[in-house]
Amino acid sequence: MFRKSLSLMLLLGSPILFGACSDEPAAALVIDRKSFDFGDVEVGKLPVEQLFTVRNASPQDVESVAVSVEGSEFFAITSNTCEKYLAAGMECEVRVRFAPLLGGTHSARLKVTGAASVNPAELQGTSFAWVSVTSMPPGTHVVSGDDSFTCTQPCRYAVRATELTLYAGPEGFPTWSKACAGAPRGGCLLRLDASKSVALDAWLPLYRWEVLRSHPLVTVAPLSDENIVVQDVLSVTSLDSTGHERWSLPLSATSKLVVTSDWNISLLRYDGMVTQYDSNGRVRWTYNPQELSSAEHMVADAFGNTYVLLTQRSHDTLVVVMKLIALSREGVERWSTVISEAQLNYPFGLGVMGDGSYVYVGANAFNRSANGQDTVFVKSYVRKISPAGAAVWTKEANWSGVSFNHSGEMISVNSIFSPPGGVVASWVDADGNVLWSTQTRPERGPGVVDAFAFPTHVNIAPRLLFGGHELLPGTDINAYGRGWFADMGDRSKLDAGRITYIDSPNGNGAWVSSLAYTYLARHVVVGGGFGNPVNPTGGFIRLYDPRTLTMEQ
Repeated sequence: MFRKSLSLMLLLGSPILFGACSDEPAAALVIDRKSFDFGDVEVGKLPVEQLFTVRNASPQDVESVAVSVEGSEFFAITSNTCEKYLAAGMECEVRVRFAPLLGGTHSARLKVTGAASVNPAELQGTSFAWVSVTSMPPGTHVVSGDDSFTCTQPCRYAVRATELTLYAGPEGFPTWSKACAGAPRGGCLLRLDASKSVALDAWLPLYRWEVLRSHPLVTVAPLSDENIVVQDVLSVTSLDSTGHERWSLPLSATSKLVVTSDWNISLLRYDGMVTQYDSNGRVRWTYNPQELSSAEHMVADAFGNTYVLLTQRSHDTLVVVMKLIALSREGVERWSTVISEAQLNYPFGLGVMGDGSYVYVGANAFNRSANGQDTVFVKSYVRKISPAGAAVWTKEANWSGVSFNHSGEMISVNSIFSPPGGVVASWVDADGNVLWSTQTRPERGPGVVDAFAFPTHVNIAPRLLFGGHELLPGTDINAYGRGWFADMGDRSKLDAGRITYIDSPNGNGAWVSSLAYTYLARHVVVGGGFGNPVNPTGGFIRLYDPRTLTMEQ
């Protein structure tokens, strides 16, 4: 057994004092350093070793000495002369190896036992692995999940972590190869147990195409053959599946647009006139209401019938009533009914069952005050109406903006106008029963809801699409952040999915004003504007990949 004696020190006259005056414990084993850093070591390459000396610093022999390394499998004792007995003042040696098999910072403790008082040594070492990105499509980049590096061309970096996720940019749908494993948001997950090489083989953007407009979009809706129709304040335009214009019609006044199940396009003008065009932009028929009216809402059922909700004002009595008109596929009035619950009646929503069996009207009712200058709230309600115009039931609640699906179910939405925004929403079944009513998490946002809709086709399961804009810190409600949209759940619960954001090219904010699915491919058509509605700087239409709604965060 290897030992080092202190007899030379005694011979030279250097006193070693023991006894009652000493502050040292009766027995003490001391390692020659309190800590040691082995430095950087490449994973799987030559290990690093270090020699440590253990001294019996007490006046007494230690009968049983033992050393060990605890805390990490990457540190190990390779040689050891500290075995059992160690005389007073004597030393022994321990050699420790650091041989990491994973990247990262690793720590352990060299411990010695056998005496009442011992001092361990803290060990540390850092291991790295080389990560190489060998190829990527033009215009893309690869960024590490910890933001430590970005590659705009093939690159190689030393990474000091156990795992690393790589992401492709701009945001989209990447195809990786070589050492990659799947990760959220389409990332490439690497376990750094050796140097790794990856390749970004292909990349698809979140949206397939974008068309910029001079004005913000009011409505986007699907047509057959993956064509779409879009509306702004100036025109109605049909685009093909690649975003190229098929035809365009100028608008002379504000209109509302709906696409029927047989791909005809009904336009409701501000005065209640309805004009229907075929999918190629040719006029099919025009309907003019007999009374002076104001246009409010329009929907269509699965058989191509159109339903129009108007308001009509009596100048003599100062009464405002609602009139619901059902038009056939050929523009002939099938039936109508007047709805009046008070002196002033203002609708906030219209829906129809897919088979046309029932129509739903949401409205607020008010009376005039005694002085005739103010209004007094009476009620907010939703009414279910039969094809004969008769009320089936009326449900009162604190309804706000609503949207109906072809099952007769309704979503009611109230935005939260304080940062970071959010929404209080309720889902109501076809009989007026609330299935759920809840709020998004206050700390999450994602902002104000400007558009919400169900899919427009009967054969698509009803899920919610929400879109809107971010709220910026402060009190200026016209200071818009990014636009956003997301799938927000179904009839079982409000469940925000992946949030997709839209930036303005001018850095002045954006918002989403309309959303729809294309008919078969179920791409998501998103329309909106840049700036804000008070000071718009243009509009956009984007066709997003269906995976945009479901890709993991």
